[in-house]
Amino acid sequence: MNPFRFLWRFLLLLLHTLAAVRLSLRHEHVVAGDGQQLPDPEPIAAWYRRLLEILHVRLHCHGEVPHEAALIVANHLSWLDIPVVGGCTHAAFLSKEGIRHWPLIGWFAAAAGTVFIRRGKGEARQVAEAIAGRLRGDRQLAIFPEGRIGDGRQVQRFFPRLFAAAIETHTPVVPVALRYGTPGAPDKVVVYHKGRSFLGILFRILARRETRAEIIFCPPLSPEGKDRRTLAREAREAIQAALSADAGD
Repeated sequence: MNPFRFLWRFLLLLLHTLAAVRLSLRHEHVVAGDGQQLPDPEPIAAWYRRLLEILHVRLHCHGEVPHEAALIVANHLSWLDIPVVGGCTHAAFLSKEGIRHWPLIGWFAAAAGTVFIRRGKGEARQVAEAIAGRLRGDRQLAIFPEGRIGDGRQVQRFFPRLFAAAIETHTPVVPVALRYGTPGAPDKVVVYHKGRSFLGILFRILARRETRAEIIFCPPLSPEGKDRRTLAREAREAIQAALSADAGD
């Protein structure tokens, strides 16, 4: 490990974190398609992109990035998934309510337009309504429908209930395949494993020369005439197929 490289990046990261505080306090808003006052997505996306630069994440992007309202669904490998997807799109994310109250992270998540949901009775309906509300505003919302972080080799089963809002609002679903490392060889530093912590992964990324991330935007899926199980299955199959192919740079 090069200690000077680590310390320099760590200093830049601290300064960038302060920029997140300023961004969360400023709360720039734009009027969405249904009249909602929602955070301006471009400053948030720019913050994610700068974060990737500081971490020296070399991002390889394939396919057509959506510019209209969409439910973006991706496989889940690491906390790094959020800045990778967020830096390439104008998507907000779905998160549990408790994160809203975390120092700094909660403030930034709220400023970024995160849709928070509560655990408990009626959760399925609450999730569908939360997602639908954002899609009706002509905005993009990104979800990780596996429900837990995978190992980078196999896409796990998708929870169908998360797709109900796309059907209800007639919004296309855009499957997104994420990969760190190379096909068949997941990056062991980035991909989460049991016993790994957020800080542990972060420090390893800061210490290395470069991290390779790949994001593949699959063709959008129309929800018309489909039930949520069919839509979930098609999205999962699209992501698995993209990961199985050797995408070039």
